[in-house]
Amino acid sequence: MSSYEPPPLDSPSVQNTGNRRPRGPKYADRGMPHHGAPLLNPFGSPMLSGPDSKEQPPVNFNAKRQSENRPIVAFISGIAEGVSDIWVEKLLKTCGDINSWRRVCSADGNPQGFGFCEFKSPNDAASAIRVLSSTDGRKEGGWSLPSIKPTQQKLMIQVDFSVKELIDECQEMTNPAASAKCATDDELVQSVEGIIRELEAAVIETSQTDETKDEGGAKNDDGADNTNEHAAVNAESGDDDGEKVVSLELEEEWEKERARSKRHKRYIAAAEEREQQTIAKQNERGDRIKWNAMRDLDEAEEKQHQRDDMSVMLSKWDDVQQAQMGEHSYYRDRQRWWRHRKAERAREMELDDADRRQQEREACASEKPASATTERRDLIEALIKEIPSDPKALFEWPVKWEQVNDALIKSKIEPAVRKRLAEYLGGEGDDSSVSELSDYVVTHIREHKPPQELIDELEMVLVEEAPTFVARIWRFVVYESEAHARNVT
Repeated sequence: MSSYEPPPLDSPSVQNTGNRRPRGPKYADRGMPHHGAPLLNPFGSPMLSGPDSKEQPPVNFNAKRQSENRPIVAFISGIAEGVSDIWVEKLLKTCGDINSWRRVCSADGNPQGFGFCEFKSPNDAASAIRVLSSTDGRKEGGWSLPSIKPTQQKLMIQVDFSVKELIDECQEMTNPAASAKCATDDELVQSVEGIIRELEAAVIETSQTDETKDEGGAKNDDGADNTNEHAAVNAESGDDDGEKVVSLELEEEWEKERARSKRHKRYIAAAEEREQQTIAKQNERGDRIKWNAMRDLDEAEEKQHQRDDMSVMLSKWDDVQQAQMGEHSYYRDRQRWWRHRKAERAREMELDDADRRQQEREACASEKPASATTERRDLIEALIKEIPSDPKALFEWPVKWEQVNDALIKSKIEPAVRKRLAEYLGGEGDDSSVSELSDYVVTHIREHKPPQELIDELEMVLVEEAPTFVARIWRFVVYESEAHARNVT
């Protein structure tokens, strides 16, 4: 260890600081010469230091640029019935650039009055909110889109609270003059008013077309006059209105095709899920069979080892030696061993007799059910062959409705209907659409209505699969009614 010790604080060597600069708050002004003007920094902010300068936080230009270019998803509601996606996109694109517009559809493919729009930037979303929304918009009272049916719905554009803060922040960073902003919004409001006038004209044209068709189907003479007047109106309105009607028809066809595609995808997904479940069950069953086989093999091997050990022991058994050792109860007290052995043998004989009598009773009892089961199976197979598979002949079959009671419907028909609908629609058993359609089909059967009416109603949902579905359900109803009538259930 070193023998060096520091000098005391009051020693001259410690007090003599030489030419070193003193430190501390009271010597801070002596470190640099004071100037009236601040120093300039050529590599950053012009204000480096000075008596009146304040430290400013750095500006993150990359974050600002990313926020300005970030897409914004907004919830659009208040869309009147009958307004197609073409008109909605036209209104949204008038206020700013959008990436996509997705209309929400019901289970049967009908478009709903709301959807989601992805704007290209927060500025585009803010412009749409200011111009179109009924709460924060510049239009007093909001916008009501024209429709065939009167409605009080107002167009609404809503975003999440955090997204709203981001939009406000971007507006503050890139906010132009107030007068220029108001002028731009006024121009957009005028453009929206022009689009709504065009939409109103298209709605009026569509309603006139529908009224003309209805009146023409009621009366031929009046229908001819209305057709001539409608043709005159079309001639005056020009080719634009005809294009609007065609576009509406194409839009309806596109919606039906999209609903059919979604239903097919759900059906494929459900089929794949059922296939995976079936494969999992088969694998589990195979593993269980392998485990049982291994257990039986182990038991057989254990019994074989016991037999081998017994054979070895008996081959080496020496009565004289065992009698001299006296370890076994047979050699210690032979009379006592024999009494116990006779009692055990009597119990074994009783158990064997009981097992033999039980086997005889089971054999006698199984002969009668076996013959009855065979006879019932033959009757069921004959009934199945008797029921036609052709839909036309099947629908003409006289159903014994007196056998189709509420108990039969709840226990067998309704579960079968729900299972078939789940297969066709690709949904689960507790799905709302499956439950609604199942209730409708069961009500149709309970009211003893013809199958063709059921096909006509289900074609809107199942499309080309409706006849096949109704034929399968109707064949099941016919079979259950005949089976109960013939007492083969």
